[in-house]
Amino acid sequence: MGGKITILSKNFTETSGSNTMWATNGNIEIAAERHVSFQSAEKVQYAEYTAPKTKTISVANKVIGKAKRDPGFNFDGTKAEDMEAGDKPSKSAAIIKDKVFAYSDETLKAYLRQLMTSLSIGDMQTISVEMEEKFCAGGGGTYCSDILNKEVVKNSATEAYNTSFINDFRAALKVAAYDPNAMPLISMKLLNFSSFWDKVSGLGITIHQVWSAKAELKNYLYNEAKKTWKGEIHYTFYDHFGLDWEDILKHGGDMIPQYHTGDFFKAWYILQHYRSAKPFITEVKLHAAVSGISTI
Repeated sequence: MGGKITILSKNFTETSGSNTMWATNGNIEIAAERHVSFQSAEKVQYAEYTAPKTKTISVANKVIGKAKRDPGFNFDGTKAEDMEAGDKPSKSAAIIKDKVFAYSDETLKAYLRQLMTSLSIGDMQTISVEMEEKFCAGGGGTYCSDILNKEVVKNSATEAYNTSFINDFRAALKVAAYDPNAMPLISMKLLNFSSFWDKVSGLGITIHQVWSAKAELKNYLYNEAKKTWKGEIHYTFYDHFGLDWEDILKHGGDMIPQYHTGDFFKAWYILQHYRSAKPFITEVKLHAAVSGISTI
């Protein structure tokens, strides 16, 4: 991209290659890639070089990816069953005849505490107890924790997820000529913690599979002259700390890690759908720096 030279002269003659330009009693503007040589019948009164403008694209904050469902809702926009509370659904009427249903709130809460602590260790046990206490307090809302964020960041499933999403982002960014504003929204997959270690250390019982996700691009800058771009991807993952009836059909008979683990899950469900406990949305926030070279 060349610059521009503006010359003010009464009489002017310029020779560049095989082209000759002249001006009398006026100004002339010359586009120059590197330099311009000129001759003038009179002394040049004024000459100025204007540097070429470098094309840049900057984006402070833009949503670039979302999962197909929103936090708290199903794919069709209806409220998620595991976010309901005190609803006493007819599909779960069989649980009323279960021996666990007759237990006091205190016993049910103790069962839930035992479930959370039996499937978590270290810092994740602290998290699991905090989540159980918030659930039993019945306040609903959202739950965030720096400790939980750190545990998610260092998990191998997160690393693989981040690599996959960034590859999708790079491909979409190139198609959009490195302008994020021209990119379509990337459909995000759901991060899943289902390894044996996840199940025994805490991420399995506190999150397992996230319900929804969002990715934002922040502090993005593209420099066309240097052919470089950089920015930050900020993820927000959402999960529901609550159960639906399918969870009881799946886990109501569990005997691992303890013989009565299935009853612990039933206690969780009864507290939510027949007593005063309320589910909440867990939010996990992570970010990753990204950069690259333009190939167009």
